[in-house]
Amino acid sequence: MTKRAGSALVLLLLAGRASASLMAQTPGLPLFTNPRYATGLRVHADLGQPTDQGTAVGDQTVIQGGASFVLGPVGVNAFVGTLRNSIKNAQTCQTTPTACDTKTKVTASALAQLRFLGGGRAAHSVSAFGGASYDVTAYDLAGLTAQQAALLGLDTTKILTIPVGLAIGYHIPLGVASINVWGAPRLTFFKALNCGSACPKSESMFRWAVGADIPVFRLFSVRAAYDSGSKNGVTTASWGVGASFGFGGMR
Repeated sequence: MTKRAGSALVLLLLAGRASASLMAQTPGLPLFTNPRYATGLRVHADLGQPTDQGTAVGDQTVIQGGASFVLGPVGVNAFVGTLRNSIKNAQTCQTTPTACDTKTKVTASALAQLRFLGGGRAAHSVSAFGGASYDVTAYDLAGLTAQQAALLGLDTTKILTIPVGLAIGYHIPLGVASINVWGAPRLTFFKALNCGSACPKSESMFRWAVGADIPVFRLFSVRAAYDSGSKNGVTTASWGVGASFGFGGMR
């Protein structure tokens, strides 16, 4: 089982890094929700981590990849993300199956946005968004049910995350270049699944994110964001940077 799980996990991670996407929400990364987008298809790659881990890339750095498709005012994004340490562990699963950490997970996520104000030639843009993210575990990739995984002593808990909010963006021309700045308050709902009678109750948290995108010839774009929120008096924050390539998208 472990070897099969490691092989499948490696393939999934490599696919995620090669194809890329948008999200909702990979833990440890900001939720990128710039409402200034145009019809087209783009591929994305991002990395970041919680601010308490500093800025140096390490085992707690999150790597994410995915794709976005936009048609008029509607944008749809899909992502796969995981810890850098999980990628290293997936490689260990391949070379030394007995040392494989079967608690390794990746997060699959999707986000939909509907722009209802601005866009196009207007400098401002406003959109409503909603999405979901869900864990994909080693036992999923091995074809086991949650019951079978529990009998083997594997961690079967999964977290379903659902963010809902508004994104407000503004386009700033800078001569031959431009920059798009945005902010997005949201309410994020969390629900634990596959943990039996020990499942904690569902929760919600108010979070916000701010960021900027810099398009280059409309084909290439770089971006950065900061995300923060507080629960039970404890504030958690994360930073992220990324790049995308394709037609349409940010402009």
